Amino acid sequence: MNREQLGKHELQLCFFGTYPATYTVSRILERAAQDAGVSVFHCHESLAEAPLSSPDVFRPGPAVLLLARYVRTTLRLWPRLARCPAQILVAGFRGQLDVLWVSRWCRTRGRRLVFAPLVTVSETAEDRGLLRSSALAGALTAWLDRKTLSLADRVVIDTRAHADFLRCRFGVPEERIRVFYLGADPDAFRPSPLRVRSAAMRVLFYGSFLPLHGIEVIVDTARLLRGEKNIQFTLCGDGWQWREVKKVIEEAALPNVTLRGWVPYHEIAKLIQEHDVCLGIFSGKQKARMVIPNKVYQCAQVGRPVVSADTAAIREVFKHGENILLVPPENAEALAETLLQLYRQPESCRELARNAARLMSEQFSPGAQAARFWASFVDALL
Repeated sequence: MNREQLGKHELQLCFFGTYPATYTVSRILERAAQDAGVSVFHCHESLAEAPLSSPDVFRPGPAVLLLARYVRTTLRLWPRLARCPAQILVAGFRGQLDVLWVSRWCRTRGRRLVFAPLVTVSETAEDRGLLRSSALAGALTAWLDRKTLSLADRVVIDTRAHADFLRCRFGVPEERIRVFYLGADPDAFRPSPLRVRSAAMRVLFYGSFLPLHGIEVIVDTARLLRGEKNIQFTLCGDGWQWREVKKVIEEAALPNVTLRGWVPYHEIAKLIQEHDVCLGIFSGKQKARMVIPNKVYQCAQVGRPVVSADTAAIREVFKHGENILLVPPENAEALAETLLQLYRQPESCRELARNAARLMSEQFSPGAQAARFWASFVDALL
């Protein structure tokens, strides 16, 4: 059923489950749904808004406590779900357990279920090295992913590369997968002119220091460029590898690196504006090859040149040399050379910045995202 076939019958869609409501993806999807003219409902109880920033949460004791908390959360959620009139339910990021039980509720009441997980449990656990010592844990995460992906009427993922992974690894039929390129939150990230550069070129990385970010590549790059006083790095965030990275930088006494803590979401755009070049991710692992990080979209939308690892996923949206610069993954030497090039050729910075902002305004405007949302989450589902 398309927009015309709906006619006077308003489409009602419910964002359902225990997803983190303040997470960037949640904001983007809700805004796109509203711009698409969908009547949005919420049957939501957040389990955890903050990123899972420590491996401790996966140990038996904390995991049992988290599961108990999940049960209490879903018991509060159930009465809202029973009253929800929406024809389509969307289970989002970290929604695997939600899908396990709500899929049966959807079938018995004639509702359709869309699962937009962003990532699978398996790839996250593998990326963070959590399955090396336990074959049972690997089997359980694979079962959970395969089961929940099979229960949804439609699976929405962020790149074609990621879609191919779901199809090959978990047997999700191609006709049930749709790709929704996330873009950036238009309310939080707006185009801004490049700052008037002083002698130094300021290079920014921000994030939760996950393995897929390849933060060690950035640190090695800073070490290679430590003699270039006019190339300064700012690393912002907290999370999985933060303590390790902080220790390495302090021991190396890198004079060209400034470490900052976590930056609130509403301050990230200003942080980007204060820098000349922004960094994406540089890991060569499988997960990094399948995603386009939020930070890449965000920095491009503000109008800053971005340097990131060269992957099939990122080339689905961006074009090397035109609106982004791509380097081989896990290659600090290539990243250092690219940053030196940008420092020596400031006009290249300006051209990349203009083209990045143009790409985002043309392909990720609210109208474009609304149409993309309808095609991915609604069209031919009812």
